Amino acid sequence: MASRFVCKHILIAIIYAVLLAWDAAGGLVCQGKCEDIPDCDGSCRRWGYGGGKCVEPLYQYCCCVEL
Repeated sequence: MASRFVCKHILIAIIYAVLLAWDAAGGLVCQGKCEDIPDCDGSCRRWGYGGGKCVEPLYQYCCCVEL
């Protein structure tokens, strides 16, 4: 049970680290989960970004590319 708890927290930490690194390096702004934003690219363009896509981990976060 403890190993499952530790693995879950390590996975969450990795997810945040990857998202922060992408945001700093590539100008990505993650808006929410792709299940809540099914047309990620279209939504990002409507919001004034250059486009968007669902990104890792598990392609579950809609991230927009800054112009």
